[in-house]
Amino acid sequence: MIVRMGDNGRCITLKLRERLEVRLQESQISGYIWEYKEGCPCLRLDDSDYAERGPARFNGLGERSWHFAAMATGQCDLNFYLVRPWSAPSLEYTLSVTIR
Repeated sequence: MIVRMGDNGRCITLKLRERLEVRLQESQISGYIWEYKEGCPCLRLDDSDYAERGPARFNGLGERSWHFAAMATGQCDLNFYLVRPWSAPSLEYTLSVTIR
């Protein structure tokens, strides 16, 4: 399952061993980056990457992705924050995840 910014605040349901990918737009040129706050014992974070999309070399826009695997049944929240290293978070992204 792939979720994006429009899914912010949603409740989703996964099956055991199903994969979840969270994709959020990021502008590295602005200094803002997405950070994932770990703490979801039902999901295993396999990796995270950043890819430039479209004319990114001109405007710095890209997409940060996190790849999770559902490893145990249960429920938890995934929390992501758009931050600059020197300031408070400017935006929050949350998903409620249930694994059956």
